[in-house]
Amino acid sequence: MTDLTAALKEYAARSPLVVASDFDGVLAPIVADPMAARALPSSLAALRALADLDQVTVALVSGRDLSTLRHLTGLAEDEPIVLIGSHGAQSSDPQLIAAEFDAAARQRLDAAEAVIAGVAAAHPGSRVEGKPTGVVLHTRGMPAEQEVAALRDAREKAAALEDVVVIAGKSILEVQVVDVSKGAALQALSTSRDAAATLYLGDDLTDETAFEALSGDPANVTIKVGDGDTAAAFRVADPQGVAETLTTLTGVLAR
Repeated sequence: MTDLTAALKEYAARSPLVVASDFDGVLAPIVADPMAARALPSSLAALRALADLDQVTVALVSGRDLSTLRHLTGLAEDEPIVLIGSHGAQSSDPQLIAAEFDAAARQRLDAAEAVIAGVAAAHPGSRVEGKPTGVVLHTRGMPAEQEVAALRDAREKAAALEDVVVIAGKSILEVQVVDVSKGAALQALSTSRDAAATLYLGDDLTDETAFEALSGDPANVTIKVGDGDTAAAFRVADPQGVAETLTTLTGVLAR
């Protein structure tokens, strides 16, 4: 943690800054019911404090769709925190370019929804979540062998679809019909703010695109939450460690 604290101090010496984070497993502990996930109050308090500082942009970058992300965080529309949903296909910031969703994308989404619905029907215990530009198969809570089989079936069938992005995560497989990634979304946000440095916290496979996008600039700070291989430079154990990191950063910047 000492090395991370030193990195936070170096990061805080720059301006403007972007502070961004995933939601599930980072701000909010993982729970069995995805709609019951809530951010730790101390993490939200730190993000709100950071967003109130001059030359600091705070963002949540999530696979959740925008309306669900706003509901789960309790963030009001007039709060100065940018919400980026559906892996970058949606944004609360009008300066960011939204993904194009045309008639062809609608047809791709219809096909993807049919495929994932068929997989869910064949694997009891799995669940389908619809999104504005994609569809997700959830397998959390299934017995391990059944979960592996469901995700494998979904991955194989999704691979036959044309012009889609297949995103594998923890106990999910998502099919997006527009070309999106958290990394591209975070780069677009940082560019729009002319950021001198960007910090990102994430825990899932989908967050690796953000870590990789930021890894080329030593001014950036990338933090993996939990176990597993990662392109991030630093690691904290869990959402409580995230809360402590954000609180530390708030203190450093407020001086």
